[in-house]
Amino acid sequence: MYSPIDRLAQLFIFAHLLLAPFVWADASDADPSNGFCQQHGLIQSEPNRSVLYTLDYFGTSISIEILDDGGEDAKTALCQSLKLIEHYHQLASDYDTYPGLVNIKSINLDPTATHRIDPELFELIQTGVEWHRLSEGYFNIAIGPVVQLWRQHRFRCTTGASNERECSLPTDAELRAAAEHTRIANIQLDPADHSVTMTEGMSLDLGGIAKGWMVEKVLDHLKAQGMRAVVINAGGNIRHYGRHPEGRPFVTAIEDPVCRKHDFQLPGCDQVERRYTEVVTGENLTVVTSGNYLKYFEVGGKEYHHIIDPTTLYPKQGGVATSVVLSNNHIYADVLSTTLFLMPLDRAKALAEKLNYLEGVWLLDEDGRRVYSSGFERFNHH
Repeated sequence: MYSPIDRLAQLFIFAHLLLAPFVWADASDADPSNGFCQQHGLIQSEPNRSVLYTLDYFGTSISIEILDDGGEDAKTALCQSLKLIEHYHQLASDYDTYPGLVNIKSINLDPTATHRIDPELFELIQTGVEWHRLSEGYFNIAIGPVVQLWRQHRFRCTTGASNERECSLPTDAELRAAAEHTRIANIQLDPADHSVTMTEGMSLDLGGIAKGWMVEKVLDHLKAQGMRAVVINAGGNIRHYGRHPEGRPFVTAIEDPVCRKHDFQLPGCDQVERRYTEVVTGENLTVVTSGNYLKYFEVGGKEYHHIIDPTTLYPKQGGVATSVVLSNNHIYADVLSTTLFLMPLDRAKALAEKLNYLEGVWLLDEDGRRVYSSGFERFNHH
């Protein structure tokens, strides 16, 4: 998932790389596994500020900025964080298997076998199962067979030369057949030995929960290492911890999804007040956006995006994006932004009002109509 927040954070990162008087981190004095860190990421440091940047995991850009410390302790913590990111990426991957590791891809390749898995991965799957109930069925980690069907059609339509592309939709019969293998009740979990067993044809998809999970695990590590001010950006999942060194809360600007979709070529999208529609300020927050403005393909002049509604088996029709701000339970940011995007607006607003640690804003159409949860203004300082 790619958020409108992501581009802003990347601009800041690249601006710092180009302009700030960084000292290149010498991996040999930062961590024994430095070769790994140099190969898979960039770690740079200056007094009171150190940054890790990587493109190798979770299919997106990830940056971690430590603002209360510079030098060896921060560089070591960042290199260790990169190893953690790789570990959680490998556990949650539904694209690849890895030697000596039972991960989501391993489970999907042989769903009827009993797989003993890492306790943390077991906990994540267990959490995903529980959120199926809490989200009233709008979040389903067993949606893999349906997602893969749509992914195949999108890939055929968006790759290759224009005369070779095949832009078509899955048939209703194909979707119904895939949906037969998405029943959450068919995920059997045994906490005694951290094992999972499913039925034939099932496959798990943790794309709506894995990044938030990874971010919180990495932040826990950084806090344990004594880091006091951290900003993590995982493909648009923005997580703040502590306060800015200037003594103020951190600020996150959310780009207008409509401008982003049209590559900022629409009238007014070059103006700051249009480009960044919300400015979120506060301590220890997570800000995430889900929407239909980036990954999509067209068939018959109609757009079909990548977020599939488990209740219809189709991409959600209507709405552009939903942004959420969490002040607690940060690990569920992906889940909640996806759920609140997919739900009918009245049900989504009711859920947001019920959860006192969450506020949301819904962009309803390309004309810019927005709806806010009742407490959103306490974070919005635009």
